[in-house]
Amino acid sequence: MAALIQSTLAVAAACLLTTAGSVAALKQASPNTIGAHMSSTVIHDKITPNSLPMRSYIPSTPESHTSIHVRRRSSQPSANLTNVHDIYYMIDLKVGSETIPVSVDTGSSDTWLIQEPYTCVSYFFNPGKKPDCGFGPGLKTDMSSSIVLPNTTFGRAYGDGTFVRGYFVNSPVTIGGLTIPSQRLAVVNYTYWYGDNRVSGLLGLGYPLLTSLDSEGYQTMTAYDPIFFTLWKEKLVTEPVFSIALSRDEDQTTEWHNGQGPVTVPSEGEGGKQHKSFLALGGLPDVTVDESTWARTPIQSMDLLDGWDIQTSELGMYIIVADAYVFGKTKLGGGSGSAEQFVPVGEPTRNMTRFPVLIDAGSTLSILPRALVDQLYASFDPPAKYMPGTGLYYARCNATVPTFGVQIGTSIFSIEPEDLLRQNVRKQDEQTGEWWCRIGVTDSYSAPYILGVTFLSNVVAVFDVGKDEMRFATRTKY
Repeated sequence: MAALIQSTLAVAAACLLTTAGSVAALKQASPNTIGAHMSSTVIHDKITPNSLPMRSYIPSTPESHTSIHVRRRSSQPSANLTNVHDIYYMIDLKVGSETIPVSVDTGSSDTWLIQEPYTCVSYFFNPGKKPDCGFGPGLKTDMSSSIVLPNTTFGRAYGDGTFVRGYFVNSPVTIGGLTIPSQRLAVVNYTYWYGDNRVSGLLGLGYPLLTSLDSEGYQTMTAYDPIFFTLWKEKLVTEPVFSIALSRDEDQTTEWHNGQGPVTVPSEGEGGKQHKSFLALGGLPDVTVDESTWARTPIQSMDLLDGWDIQTSELGMYIIVADAYVFGKTKLGGGSGSAEQFVPVGEPTRNMTRFPVLIDAGSTLSILPRALVDQLYASFDPPAKYMPGTGLYYARCNATVPTFGVQIGTSIFSIEPEDLLRQNVRKQDEQTGEWWCRIGVTDSYSAPYILGVTFLSNVVAVFDVGKDEMRFATRTKY
């Protein structure tokens, strides 16, 4: 996730697509809330003075995976985020006396941790493959004396086939210097997972509603307050707001030269580039934004997600409805050599299809309707193509990258070329030898649609659970 192109996209003739399920879902919602962007753009959130920067991490290997969840998944301190494998961001969570690294997820609400020892099983219980779940160090403390709901099993499944199962406990938790004396958590002792030996759990930041889902995804359990809601209700933060700023960079970057593979580039300056990612609790992180771009929009209810069988007007995930998606062709210009940039060519296309989309820091890719994404793929020069065996579209790594932005209110939040065409995830054409890079936006025929890391890298995103709204501002070039 990343820096933003300062968009000069003009208003083009409306290109109105229809997605039957999405349109039907929008009709069910209140006309006073869908796309009802607040008129005031004056933002009064305070910057936390206690933001502690940590470096982001990008792998030298050309493969990574997404983790799309099924049903899911001021003067306040900031917890530090680290970008791991271009997939997720992590913080350190102190549970009792142990410090456990967990990934940050705005698309789920439970916080769970791996317990040592645990049972790791193979994909679909395949006995021919040795299990290797790839967790980092897990909880070593015996949590059995802290079990709550002794006859209830915790379970979550994810879109990539992974799952976790275990039980609930109450435990002291410290996050970003703030301590909750007793917080409900899930402890996992049975799982199929594939990780990088860095992370040992997940921090869910969604609404309490999602904690009421059982291991099959049905709403049969009594909801409880996730960690951030406990921080707010126990007055450990003064505002019911958390915000996220994600950085794609690291102290050592990986570049590709002449299609020959990765080359490690030395750090710049004392301590390296130190581009920072933050989870700020109770306010804003101390990063620079374009103040003129602030936009706000209501968080929508779960029943807007057509086909999920959650018939409630309650809020669960951070679902919004953008006003438009704006894209157009570009050419190289406006600079020279390595500083040469993509500049727009002609009038952009504005797709005004309106559909619910989830703001999800736990998903690397953004996922949007097929008809919209097909238009985006065609705007690459040469056009993107499907790569068998990956399930995704790729474009030549030296392709001309189009502009692409998400309009909320009057602001267009552009996605940087390095997020649209991800140079660290590559495939080589066996016939031509050309290198093809993964596109940061993929398609789906049905919800949930997602604005993931490839969008969030370009903005500061504010999650206001008091006003039930989201706010966004463009991050300046970093």
